[in-house]
Amino acid sequence: MTRYTFLGLTIPQLTAAIGFLMITLGLVFWLTTGFITALFPSLFGIFMLLSSIGSKMRPEKNALYMHIAVLCSLSALILGGAAILMDPDWSSPVALIEQTVMAILGGTHFAASIASFRFGSPDSQQAERRCGYEGNPWAIPASNNTLNYPSVNDTGPIAASVLLTSPRK
Repeated sequence: MTRYTFLGLTIPQLTAAIGFLMITLGLVFWLTTGFITALFPSLFGIFMLLSSIGSKMRPEKNALYMHIAVLCSLSALILGGAAILMDPDWSSPVALIEQTVMAILGGTHFAASIASFRFGSPDSQQAERRCGYEGNPWAIPASNNTLNYPSVNDTGPIAASVLLTSPRK
């Protein structure tokens, strides 16, 4: 299975890179301005970096970790975009620069994540979705897959054994 890449990076690698950039962005502006609110990009970056590390350590949980990273990038995009659009009186040009860079980084990750999701989506209803991990026993089957989902009216011993046994490991 080929994986989606953005600028030669897989999404977990891109998540780590953008997380590191956001951590650096927050720390630089915090040291420059001294305002604690300048650390917001660092907060999002830490969660993104941890999500990337978790995805690398537990590839079967890749979808969960990448959804956490997408939530962080969407939050950074919304927070940065809102700060840019509001233009409050208390805002300084330095804060505007930081919020713009945070919105660009978050938007880049969010757009790449959406593109990755669309890349991995099935072409038809007959295709099987695997959530980015080839050996996933909890893959979402096609809608006509009756082997994994017995009929409600089927009360035979096969249906009972399928419903009472633990999932594959």
